[in-house]
Amino acid sequence: MKKLTPIALALFLISHTTWADGHHHAPVAPSDKPLPVLDSLKDDKPLDLKIPHMERFDVDGVSVIFTPIDELPILDISLTFKGGSAKDDTIRADGYGIAGMTATMMTQGTTHLDENTFAEKAELLGVVFGATAYRDTFVYAFRSLSDDKELYPALDLFADMIQNPRFDETILKRNQAQADIGFERAKQDPAHVASVEFLKTMYGTHPYAVSTHGTQQSVASISRDDLIAYKNKYLTKGNAHIAITGDISADDARTIAKRLINALPQGERATDLPTPIAPKPQHVHIPYDSTQTHVYIGHMGEKETKDPVELQNRTNFSLANSVLAGGDFNAHLMKEIRDKHGYTYGITGAMNVFDERGYYRISFSTQSDKAKEAIIKTLQVIENTRKNGIKDSEFNLERTSRKYAYPMSLATNTAIHNKASELNYDNLPDSHITDYLVRLDKATLDTVNQSLNTYIRPDEFIIVTIGKEKPDLSSVFKQDKKESKKVDLKKR
Repeated sequence: MKKLTPIALALFLISHTTWADGHHHAPVAPSDKPLPVLDSLKDDKPLDLKIPHMERFDVDGVSVIFTPIDELPILDISLTFKGGSAKDDTIRADGYGIAGMTATMMTQGTTHLDENTFAEKAELLGVVFGATAYRDTFVYAFRSLSDDKELYPALDLFADMIQNPRFDETILKRNQAQADIGFERAKQDPAHVASVEFLKTMYGTHPYAVSTHGTQQSVASISRDDLIAYKNKYLTKGNAHIAITGDISADDARTIAKRLINALPQGERATDLPTPIAPKPQHVHIPYDSTQTHVYIGHMGEKETKDPVELQNRTNFSLANSVLAGGDFNAHLMKEIRDKHGYTYGITGAMNVFDERGYYRISFSTQSDKAKEAIIKTLQVIENTRKNGIKDSEFNLERTSRKYAYPMSLATNTAIHNKASELNYDNLPDSHITDYLVRLDKATLDTVNQSLNTYIRPDEFIIVTIGKEKPDLSSVFKQDKKESKKVDLKKR
């Protein structure tokens, strides 16, 4: 078993962290020349996709997936619970942000260790803890050296965190004060304000209408009792799935799983959310003193699925949408809206899939006096691509690029662990990993182009804009006489 010191582990983690750095680019001159085919893509060699062996077993009724990897003396563990921030309002009406605050405070001390002592002990052991509330799930994460000397004290600390969170009242008030500052700053970001309004318009009274962070008012009202109630209802044995990946034996994995399960309260699996109701097509404008107008165009989308036919259809659409709205300089929207007309620095569109219906959304910003033109042109590009489809050369390049990039998605312990956790939580077979490549091979130009008409439905679009003046979209909507929506930023 390879051995790293805690300090070496910290350096390893830092060196293996990737930071995304966004940049603005000057518009690039458009070109009608076909894309060159890279020589490396002409030689269609078999993919070297190495799938690690994964073992599945139950421990006290909890589903566990274990992936042994011995290249590095590292162990990753995650506990995933159904629920997430979408269950906030089941704890208390308008209790949005409870799951997020619970996640924040899980690593801020235990009943045995105050915040500073807990942090110092974790640092001394070289262990990394985390807790995150997503929209549909809540996740505990753990990474440590796999050597017994470091691992088992770290597991003791992790189990203490899970079982005995401190939820200190003073720290809660501090967190709320910091969150309040964050909400105030967010009001100065028109893109954020528009995004919040997009979700509200899309989902109405459904839990998805509110971000995982909650609202300024709801977060300020969170109590310690709310955090305890959320933990005891959703972060439970009956609602848990465990993934373990790294340099230990299967017997050790069972022992560790048992240890962590014993730290969880009893409980039942969370119930499903209601199905959201799609909104009527509409244009919502938010008056905002800005030289730029931010634009969100979209409609209600799809939910998670295991159906093989639907998965194939969605792979087809993913290929088509990358060519239409993928955000790179060869995407149709980028070439037309950025390169040809200079309306924006960047425009992208993607399908966001949740446990219940997600949404498809295209977003960009432009000069306020060009907002109407940019929106109309965007809709025209979408419609032209739906009507005429993408080209065979575009389809082949996108598919080939994905096939050869896919093995890299399983190139690290973290990537393998995340994939295993996904399989376990969604109860998917190991073959799901390679099925993606099969679906890519099955995709054809015809089925990919058909998917554009299935998954992009312009007659269902809602459009949210934020800027000084409301763009006149009466040519898009039969009636665009609705007054500009006034958003009280104090309630955000």
